[in-house]
Amino acid sequence: MFDMQKGLLKVVSEVLPKSENRWCARHILANWSKDWRGLERRNKFWRCARVSYVAELNFHLDSLNMLGNGICESLLRYNKETWCRAYFNCDRKCDIIDNNMCETFNAWIFAARHKTIITILEEIRVKIMERIGKLREFADTWVCDISPISMKVYQDNMAQSMRCTIKWNGEYGYEVEDTSLRVVLKHCVNMQAQTCTCRSWMLKGIPCAHAIAAMHFKNLDPINYISHWYHKSTYLKAYSTFI
Repeated sequence: MFDMQKGLLKVVSEVLPKSENRWCARHILANWSKDWRGLERRNKFWRCARVSYVAELNFHLDSLNMLGNGICESLLRYNKETWCRAYFNCDRKCDIIDNNMCETFNAWIFAARHKTIITILEEIRVKIMERIGKLREFADTWVCDISPISMKVYQDNMAQSMRCTIKWNGEYGYEVEDTSLRVVLKHCVNMQAQTCTCRSWMLKGIPCAHAIAAMHFKNLDPINYISHWYHKSTYLKAYSTFI
C-alpha cells in the first residue's frame, strides 16, 4: 500500500509485472464525494464498488447517473478496474476493495512510530512476536477446519441459496434463478469448472448461493468446495515461523 508516492506504482509494475494493483475505494469515495455529497450518492458508490459482475455494475451506474449531471463521468475518472470488484482478478481469492488491513496495522504500531528507529523496530518485533503466538492459539478455538469468518460467509450464502431455483442444463451446467433481491436474477453455474457468472465464488473461493443451490441439487456437500486458503492447515502455515 502506498499513498502519494507515485513512483512506487511504476516500479511495482516493472519489478512485479503480474501483480494486481488495486485502489482503496474508501479513499476514492473521500475524494469523489467532495463534489458529490449526500447519503444516497454514497450508498450508490458502495454498491458500484461491491458488485461482483459487470452487468450489475452497469445497472448501479445507470442508477447513480440519475443523481446528478456528470456524476458518473466524474466517478469513472478513477480507473474502475482498480476499485470495482467486478473487474478484479479471480486467481487471488481475495475481494477486498479497501486498504483497511494496512490502516489497521498502521494504527497498531502508532505509539512506536514516534520513537527512535531502533526502539521502533524493537517494539514492532515484540508486538509481532506476541501476535503470532496469539493467532496460533486462536486456531484452537475453531469449531471446524474452516476459519470462523469464512464459515459466516458460507452460512449466509447457504441461507440465500434457499431462495434460488435450479434448472439443470447438461451434466455439469445449471441455470440458477435468484429471487432473494427485488429483481429476479439468473446465473449459470458450471460444477466442473467451479465457476458462476456472478463471479463471487471465483473471487472469494467460497461457494456463492447459486453454486450451493446447484450442489444441493446434485447431492454434494458445499463445504468441501471452500478454497484451501481458508483451511486451518493453511492458516497455521502463515504463522509457522517464529521470531
